[in-house]
Amino acid sequence: MIEITSYLRTKSGGFTPVPDTTSAPSDPSYVEGAIELTINGVRILDQELWDYVDELWSYISDMVLSLKHEDEAATYFPDQPIRLSFKRLGGGLVLVSLTYDDIKRATSVDERELVEALQRAGTKFFTRMKELLPGNAQGYDDALARLMGHVNP
Repeated sequence: MIEITSYLRTKSGGFTPVPDTTSAPSDPSYVEGAIELTINGVRILDQELWDYVDELWSYISDMVLSLKHEDEAATYFPDQPIRLSFKRLGGGLVLVSLTYDDIKRATSVDERELVEALQRAGTKFFTRMKELLPGNAQGYDDALARLMGHVNP
């Protein structure tokens, strides 16, 4: 089971789920927030790892597209030395891992399930962000196109 929730960081330092956000981020160039990603009970991403969330989603879109042609895709967070990777294990499985400092979080999951969950969550995120920040719509559309570029057989 895969659970994905995207958040925007509030001025007070809290987090609001993107669908519940009623006002645009104050700086459209630096959209602070977090993604929570839990796979089979293993928390891979959480609010403690907040960063520029729209850029992180864009990087994840690139990873999903890369995974279509490569056996491994990885990225670093926009403003932190945190590495997120997807590595094909065979048998339809992908190892999802996050590494930073002395911390490593990892679990395996069905590739199709992972890609479909990321596509659903990314679509919700980018659709709402286009409403909140219409000036960023082209970039969000481009990232969404890359995310959806990995079509499952």
